[in-house]
Amino acid sequence: MEEFAGRHAYRCLPVAIGNTYGWQLLLPVDVTAEWNGGSGVGDITVHCSHLHQAISHFQCGVLTFDVAYIFRTPPGYHLLVTGPTNVVKDGIAPMTALVESDWLPYTFTFNYRFTRPGRVAWKAGEPYAQICVVQANLQQSVQPVIRRLSDNAQLTADHLAWRARRCDLLACQRDVGGAGCKRTWDRDYFYGRYADGRNAQTEHTVKLRPKTPLDERTPEIVPTIEIMSQQSPGMRD
Repeated sequence: MEEFAGRHAYRCLPVAIGNTYGWQLLLPVDVTAEWNGGSGVGDITVHCSHLHQAISHFQCGVLTFDVAYIFRTPPGYHLLVTGPTNVVKDGIAPMTALVESDWLPYTFTFNYRFTRPGRVAWKAGEPYAQICVVQANLQQSVQPVIRRLSDNAQLTADHLAWRARRCDLLACQRDVGGAGCKRTWDRDYFYGRYADGRNAQTEHTVKLRPKTPLDERTPEIVPTIEIMSQQSPGMRD
């Protein structure tokens, strides 16, 4: 996002919101993994200072991360667990999972699969997974319906108005040479409005700020053992 000239990528609001949709899990240590292309568990070599943080547990080039948290959500809500959104790591891809966190009394693992033989690396503090709270069973309760656009007169009119406005913008940028066009972008989606200036009648999000987790852990009491040494008469140091 930062590499685009003028931070142009941030104008794509769906991508910008997607980047912050949920919470990311960060690695406490560096992790390096290498796959030789084989199908066995031993065909992945992992270097990591924390035991079990990242291991080769399955087969076929799958790298497994230990999440190390037990997540609990209210009844009827689950966790969609995926890789950090819009983050690409060459040579390996995250495997998305849905976890029934409203009853689960134990933790889970998060997996990546190598796309080709080679080596990949993560630095300490780098995100390796992202969790999003979703409503349980919502997908199977929704009935998708395919209709013709012309069946909805208002939607057709709004779409044609947007299309004409968009084509006019592209023609301006093309004919004037891009930089000379005063209209760099129309901001309709960004501001949640139709091409004719009407505002959307639903809630519109421009920035998403998930709440920072509250750390309610009580201080861990580490037991101490005092070792008393009594030297008996006649013993030497």
